[in-house]
Formats: sequence, C-alpha cells, structure tokens
Amino acid sequence: MITTMNAHQRQARLLVPSVVTAMVLLSSASFVIFPLIPALQNSLGVSTAEVGYLAAAGFASALVAELLVAPAADRGHARLMAVIGVVMVAASLGLSAISVEGWQLIAGRAVGGFGFGIFVIAASALIVRHDHTRSGELLGRLGAAELAGIAVGPLASGLALSFASPGAILAVAAVVVLLALVPVVVGFRETARSAFRADDPHPATGGIAAGVLGFDGTDADRSLRFGASAPRTSLDLLRSPRIVGIALLYAAVMVPTGAYDGVWPRFMADIGAGPVLTAASYALFAVPYVLVAGWAGRLADRRGGVSAYWRGMLILLPIVTLYAFVGNPFIATGMGFVESTGQALAFIGAAAAMAHAVDPTRAGSAQGLLRGIGLAAATLAAGVSGLAYEAGGALLLFGGTAIAVAVIAAVGLLLARERRATSPSP
Repeated sequence: MITTMNAHQRQARLLVPSVVTAMVLLSSASFVIFPLIPALQNSLGVSTAEVGYLAAAGFASALVAELLVAPAADRGHARLMAVIGVVMVAASLGLSAISVEGWQLIAGRAVGGFGFGIFVIAASALIVRHDHTRSGELLGRLGAAELAGIAVGPLASGLALSFASPGAILAVAAVVVLLALVPVVVGFRETARSAFRADDPHPATGGIAAGVLGFDGTDADRSLRFGASAPRTSLDLLRSPRIVGIALLYAAVMVPTGAYDGVWPRFMADIGAGPVLTAASYALFAVPYVLVAGWAGRLADRRGGVSAYWRGMLILLPIVTLYAFVGNPFIATGMGFVESTGQALAFIGAAAAMAHAVDPTRAGSAQGLLRGIGLAAATLAAGVSGLAYEAGGALLLFGGTAIAVAVIAAVGLLLARERRATSPSP
C-alpha cells in the first residue's frame, strides 16, 4: 500500500513538469514556420492571400480536433491523444520541409493543427483534474509554456535563416518535436488525485470562482463521473448561457491571433523589418505572457476568471487599434510586448472561468469546446486577413480586428453574467 501511494505521489509530481516540457517543445517546433514565410513566398510563389489560408488551415484542423476528439480525454485516453498529437506535428513539419507548392504547405499546416489541438486538450484535461482548486494557475503554466515555445521557435528559425534553407530548418524542427514523446510517455497519466471513481465526491471549488461572476458550480454537470460514461461530444455544455458567454470571451481574444499571426511577418517586412527583427518580435511578445501567466492564473482562481479577463481587454484593445497607425517596426515590436500582458490575462481568465464553471470530470470536453469555438473565430479571421491586408493595408486589418474583438467580448460578458438555477442535462 505504501509503495503504491509513493508511486502515485511520484506520478503526481511528474505530471505538471512533463506537461510544461512537452508543450515548450511542441510549441517551439510548430511556430518555426512563421519567420520563414517571406522566404517561402519568394521560393514557392506563395501569395499573401495564401499566407492567410496557411494560418486558417492550422486553426480549422485544430478546431475539428478540439470539438470532436476532446471528449476522449475524459474517457481515459489523454495520454494516447498526446502521443498521436506529437507524431502528427512532427509529420506536418516534415511535409512542409519537402513542399514545392503553396497547397502542400497548407496541407502540412492542417495536419499539424490537428495534432497540436488534441495534444493541448489532453494536457489541459490532465492538469485541471490534477488540482481543480488551482486550475487557473496550472492552465496559466500551460499557456506560459506554449508562449515560451513561440518565443524560442520563431527566434531560432529567424536566426537560422541566415545560413540554412527553410526546408532544412523545418526538417530539424520535425526531429526536435519528437523529443516531446519522452515527457509524454513518462508523465502524462491520470494522477491519484485526478482519477475519479463513481463513489468519490467532486472536489469542492472552495470559492475559487468568486468575484465578478460569482460562479458557484450551478452550471456544472454533477451527474457525471470520469471514465467511459463521459459524453462523446461537448456540445451539450452550450445549453448554459454562461458557458456560451465564456466561449465567446475566449473567441474574442482568438480573433487577433487569427487575424494577424500569419500576416505579421508580411506587415513587419512592409514597414522595414528584416527576418531577425521579425523573429525577435515573436520572442519579445512571448516574454510578458510567460512572466505574468502564473500571476494571472492565481488572480483568476482568487477573484474569478472574468475579473482577470476584463483587465486584459483594457490593455489588449487599445494596442490592437494602434497597430493600424504604426510605421516603425521597432515601435510595433514594443507594442507587441505590451499586448502580450493583456493577452495573458484575457486568455487565462477565460480558460480559468471555464474550468471553474464545469465539473472537472469534463475538463477535456470543456476546454476543447472553449478552444474550438475560439479557433473557429481565429479561422474566420485568418481566412480573410490576407485579403483584408491586400485590400486596405494595416488600417483595415487592425482596425477591423479591434472592432470585432470589442463586439464579441461585449456579447460574451453579457451572456456570462446569466445565472441558472439548474444544471444542464447530461
């Protein structure tokens, strides 16, 4: 018995470090392509519109993964999902490395988006169930790991472009991402704390979601238990107006991600930035997010996810608007540094609000639904971003993005304040 308990304790200690390590590796490899886009445009003849489609393909495939596959993480398959996700991301980078036409790059991005989507949901489900009372903080760590990868990957590829071809850089990234299999195999397991049994009480939230919305768990489905009985879709959660509202809050922050993540290198090149500065802009953007993510998660656990969210929007919206009027790449890079703090508060706030509002036995389904709806918004934004930039330049791209974010966030806040007296049916 003591040996078994010690094994469970060791496994519990391994989970969070394993999730963080694997996420950094996966994220860094996945995002190496963005600083390479101008070079790929020249070598493969990829249009600016196709750059938008490239970003949209990743978002759309991740959307499918997170809406349709996410419930499997609540049926005991989180570890398998993570393994498949890592392999798919590696395969996508390999395909991109040998691409000779734009559509092949788009196809590779679609494969990688699906793999990344199922990996993130598996990781999210495991850490939320690991310690539900600290779900905001742990999701913050996951987000920080993702942004740390975004800092390292593009910076490395931007620097490597001075002595290596885009294909070679992508091939090396494919090998690097396979290293994530080590922490996944070692640490991605349901811990003793997270493996619910049918006779276990659900962990008390202890007021973690108190604050602006005052979540009390009334929207959580308390008839469910972790395991094979988990529903095969997450759409039933949308019966709650608050859940819809929280999903829209997340979607609002995903709009900028879709709108200008792919076009950003083109925008930076147009205002005078070289590949190194463009890569550095991604790295500097990630730094504040990584630094404040833990604090943002603790704020969300203490005051409520929406309390953290609206603080982030006060920073995010003005910055997105001001991008439309910037003509200096160094100023744009500095503005991204500030925007990152707002994104951290808003993203983690919305994710924590969902974790607090839904029973932890459905953590995978809930986080998948949240990210899926957010990715739907990002996909639409990415699909039109290249066309918008070609038609109206920075003013149309960033100004339109700011308006969309403000409208979606306002609707989300109104719906998220709705209260229900009963739980949705399973």
